[in-house]
Amino acid sequence: MEIRNLTAADLPACSALAESRSWPREPPKWALLHEVGTVFGIDAPDGRGLAATCVLVPFGPVASISMVLVAPRYERRGLGRAITAHAVAAAGDRVVWLHASKLGRPLYESMGFVVDGGCQGHVGRFADDGGVGAVPGALPEVLALDLAAHGADRRAFLQRLGTPFVVDGGFAFGTDIGHVTVVGPVVADSEEQAKALIRGVARTVSGEVRVDPDFRFPALTAWVRERGLVPGALAPRLVLEGRSLPGDASMRFAPFTRAV
Repeated sequence: MEIRNLTAADLPACSALAESRSWPREPPKWALLHEVGTVFGIDAPDGRGLAATCVLVPFGPVASISMVLVAPRYERRGLGRAITAHAVAAAGDRVVWLHASKLGRPLYESMGFVVDGGCQGHVGRFADDGGVGAVPGALPEVLALDLAAHGADRRAFLQRLGTPFVVDGGFAFGTDIGHVTVVGPVVADSEEQAKALIRGVARTVSGEVRVDPDFRFPALTAWVRERGLVPGALAPRLVLEGRSLPGDASMRFAPFTRAV
């Protein structure tokens, strides 16, 4: 089955495929990933939408892979491996990483990906504790901080997330992805700053929020649970060939979902 680059016209089919796997549809997230990266797809031979998808988002020396989905009726035909390998090849010599589900991890490990930390999604209505909250800022204020944290120029991605919330030495965005507002990335010098950033965003949201704290910050994870956010499945991060990700990991409190 041929792997092709999908266009904006294919994005509704991507959402439909996600829904068939019991994932949220998330049209805004698919649109964002299409704008900043490449969405690969395999057309279903039976003419019913897509058989598989995968997204590659490159940022200078690094690239993320996400949204690896195979339609249930085409499972166990090697499509997940094939489309992931296609994305890896397209990444060239970049450091390639992804977040894996429990079911997907064995496949990625068999392809040479090595576990390197991870995060866990938490979703719910934020119960405010009255602490200090971040305030809206401007994109130029956060670019140097993001570069220090991630070791790559991600301006094209960040400028699509809207208005950042800032504290001295940190920032976060709040982005509606269709069914929930994601608080992320959360970049800060300390856990107290990270809490202030999460509060600042959450106070502007009437519905549910999502935060994916990194495994390295168990106290922050405990705090978001105390604030009413319910944990989901663990999402280990894997890096191809165990290479080192650039940037200062101590500043990366939560990603923008597991996709980027």
